[in-house]
Amino acid sequence: MIKLAAVARGEIPADVVIKNARIANIFTSDYEQADVAIYGGKIAGIGKNYSGRVEFDAGGRALIPGMIDGHRRILRQLRRGWERPP
Repeated sequence: MIKLAAVARGEIPADVVIKNARIANIFTSDYEQADVAIYGGKIAGIGKNYSGRVEFDAGGRALIPGMIDGHRRILRQLRRGWERPP
């Protein structure tokens, strides 16, 4: 966990950095031009100027961190039907 935080602060390189991506925020429906740093299979940070052992250029393509988990929850709700709290 300490190394994950160090990657997030830019103190040590990430395992993988996806650069130049349009990051989707599923809460606000906005996009932010940024890089994603990944360390130990986890997202360490989203921002600018990360370096990594392996770097990919997303070329401005959309990237949705956590989409698998968020998508799964949406499908579960659709199967059950949307329930609103009283």
